[in-house]
This record gives sequence, C-alpha cells and structure tokens, in this order.
Amino acid sequence: MSNRNKSYRALLIDLDGTLLNLDIDRFIPVYLEALSKKFTEFISQEDFISHLFKATSRMVENDDPLMKNEVVFYDEFYRLTGLERNQVKSIADDFYRQEFSALSFFGKKHPYSRAVIEAAKSKNLVLTLATNPVFPTAATMHRLSWSGLSRQDFQLVTTMDNMHFCKPRKEYYLEIAKKINCPPEQCLMAGNDTLEDLNASEAGMGTFLVEDFIIQRGGEEPRCDYRGSLEDLVGFIEQLR
Repeated sequence: MSNRNKSYRALLIDLDGTLLNLDIDRFIPVYLEALSKKFTEFISQEDFISHLFKATSRMVENDDPLMKNEVVFYDEFYRLTGLERNQVKSIADDFYRQEFSALSFFGKKHPYSRAVIEAAKSKNLVLTLATNPVFPTAATMHRLSWSGLSRQDFQLVTTMDNMHFCKPRKEYYLEIAKKINCPPEQCLMAGNDTLEDLNASEAGMGTFLVEDFIIQRGGEEPRCDYRGSLEDLVGFIEQLR
C-alpha cells in the first residue's frame, strides 16, 4: 500500500461511519419516526415514510445536471403526497433546526477524526466533506458537530442544497472536483462504504477504504487503491509528497 509515488491535492472524506461513529441502521428508523410525527395532521406516518423513501430514490437516480438534489426530492415528494410546499418546507426546516439535534446520542466522535483533518491541513490538501447529499444543510451540520468537527474545517460540504447528484454516481465526484477546481486524478476519496465511496474510482479518483465501520454492499465492488483504519489514513496522509 505504498504511497511514496502518489501526490494528491485534495481529500474527500465521508462522514457517517468514517469521521462519525454512527450506527445508521439504528439511527434511520428513529429519525424517520420523529420526522413523520411532525406531519400527522396531513398524512399518516406510514404513508409519509413510504413517500419519503420513494422521493429519496428519485433523487439518488437523478441524472439531470440542471436539477439540484433538493428540487428533485421535493418535486417528487409533493407529487406523491399531494401536499404543498407551504405545508412541508417550514415544518421540515423547523424539525432540522430544533429537534434533529436530539438524535445526537446515536453519533460518537471517532478518536482519529480530528487527526485526519489536521494531517490533511498540514499537507495543504483541499478538504471536502463528501457525505452523501441526501440531507439538508441543517441536518448535515448537526451530524458534523457530533463528530467534533465544524464547517470551517472544510472548503466544501456536500448537501442536498448544493449538489446535483448523489453517491454512488461518478457525476457526484466529478461535480466535487469541478467545485474545488482540482482534477479528479489528484483527489483521494476516503470512506467506509465499498460501493458509495469506492465508486469515486469511476471518476478517476484515488480511493481509501476506511475499515473501522465498513459497509459492504455485496456483489462486485469497485476497486480500492488503499485500505486501513482511520488511524492508518492519518499515517497515509502524513507520508504524502
């Protein structure tokens, strides 16, 4: 796993399961129940969750570079539920601002998350928080704070508000490369998901599989250039030219 001949200008790094110890399988059901309760005046919790999943799938599948993730999601959600923007957006925004933080007990700081960021800064790498942009900005910032990091640690944080594609599409990674003005081949993507994160290789990026809380999707996995713990990633970065 030698990196002596490699030179990267940018580090893209995942959040959930990488910089943040978050059991996503336990977190998602509780999160959905809390959010759906806010809308029981308009729609049953069961229908709300069903339509939310369908709208999310539509967003993940979107390949229109002119449509931001947020627009794709809400257009589909309004269509499925019959609800109007003024019935949804203000309630959802209030939930993310006021109540989402109560779920912080699901997230724990990784002991090496800060060390990774500091190592990257010492090498003058452009830092991107490359978390799958299926959450609004407020929810992403809450989860980022649970990791002990902040928005100021990154030049770019991907959210549904500022991106046009989702993982594992290669277009997601190409869009990041364009936003940070760095050729894909000079970007390294680090994350714990063998599909969503390693598919950055399809965009020409280097990949580092973080194995602390690995998610294996099954089937044929994209290639992996490097792998190891988050602690290993710190050492890897420190040895970069």
